[in-house]
Amino acid sequence: MIINKATGKGCSQSILSKTITRKLVAEGIAGKSIFSKGCYLYQVTGHGENDMYVMLKGYNKPSDEPLWTPSFIEKGIWGRAVSKFPTFGKLDQNVEKYLLPEMDEYIQSISDEELAAITRDFLIEQGVLNTPVAQHKGNTYYFNENEVFSLDKGSKLFPDEKRMKFSIFTIKGETCFNNNLWRKAVSRFEVGTTLTECVRIFMATELVHHVRREPSPVERLVQYISPPVYERFPENKNESTFDRIRLTVGLPTYQYGSWEALQNEVKKYKPEIYRLVIQKLKKDRQFKRFGVPINFLKLSNVTLLHDFSLEFIFELKGQEEMS
Repeated sequence: MIINKATGKGCSQSILSKTITRKLVAEGIAGKSIFSKGCYLYQVTGHGENDMYVMLKGYNKPSDEPLWTPSFIEKGIWGRAVSKFPTFGKLDQNVEKYLLPEMDEYIQSISDEELAAITRDFLIEQGVLNTPVAQHKGNTYYFNENEVFSLDKGSKLFPDEKRMKFSIFTIKGETCFNNNLWRKAVSRFEVGTTLTECVRIFMATELVHHVRREPSPVERLVQYISPPVYERFPENKNESTFDRIRLTVGLPTYQYGSWEALQNEVKKYKPEIYRLVIQKLKKDRQFKRFGVPINFLKLSNVTLLHDFSLEFIFELKGQEEMS
């Protein structure tokens, strides 16, 4: 199971790793060997659920020491998970990253009410009560000792407004929690609601990630379009006019194995490339200052240059072409 910590519910499910770690410690995992690999044993050392680490112990020959397993986790699930535990990693973070994804059935059995209660307890343990969680227009918002979201008008309880951002509630060192998601949820909390009610809002919050759109074939082909270059014939001395406009389209030489392959691709998408060039020209400020309608221009030449760029040349239409 993949747990998505871009959602509040996903974060709450990740916090289950704390509950599981607590149970592992209660069952006596400290000092026990949990996995063997060749002449090495993976052992859990430390004191207290928040200070447990997976360490490596070597022997001269493979150990026949029995491996420790918890009573509340299926042996196959436990074995698959601990075989992935890296050494020197914190036990609770290993549980979150490697054991939880194997425990689909357990995670699905936890109701939203239970998840909300577990998340509430976690936030309290992390010090959310009587700590500023947001500040806006000089006012501070916090959860009081009764777990009610409250307004400190004028930040009288929490002074030093300019430095408040450094005191806003943030959970550090815990991979199971998404602080950005929490901040988004906080913006939806209302004064007077309880911490449990706010946790439910948090669980319903999501961070929206916009999936990057794959570029079209013509977008991959057209790397850039240079700014228009306005040219005058030698006999034209009027600087407020032009006779010819030149634009260059950069092409990706690295995508094509030969000149012919690139040439064929240009021919294939020539109308689309022309449309992009015209759009570029229409948006150019200098072209707008000339005040020349785009239909007064004609495409006089398109050349695929040896530097693998495509050159467009536009000229003004003659009187006979305008009629």
